[in-house]
Amino acid sequence: MLPNEEQALIHADRAQRLVQEGRFSDAVAECISALRHDARHAGACLLMAELQAMGGHLEPALSFASRGVREDHTNVRAWTMLANIYCQLGGVYLVLALEQIEMGLSLDPNNANLHYLKGNCHAQLGERNLARASFAKCLEANPKHPFALYDSQALALAEEQQG
Repeated sequence: MLPNEEQALIHADRAQRLVQEGRFSDAVAECISALRHDARHAGACLLMAELQAMGGHLEPALSFASRGVREDHTNVRAWTMLANIYCQLGGVYLVLALEQIEMGLSLDPNNANLHYLKGNCHAQLGERNLARASFAKCLEANPKHPFALYDSQALALAEEQQG
């Protein structure tokens, strides 16, 4: 490991501990330090994406998540995070979210969170049958997935009221 990579790892690990302690602004500073030492450190990129998204800063979060995926394309969590950010942005970004979800599912076909996000995207696009199928796959993988339970029930209720 090169010295810069080692320093980046030290800062990224410290950032992770700070997040666990609830010290988010300090964690951001540590992520920035990690990325100064190694701009390609996938873990620091993903943690920074998560911190930015938590703060409601979706465009910077999207940038960091994209970098994280680019640096570690086998990381299902990274694909999930990127897809989640696109889902939150909504609108035209939903198609991009579905593409990221498919990439993540190609790595882990039974990932409950990715199936949930897929259902969420389809629901936002008004594609109820596809949403229902994705929520069912999510619940098959994780029968207690709280968001899928709620959203599938909300979808069923909306259909009852319309039909």
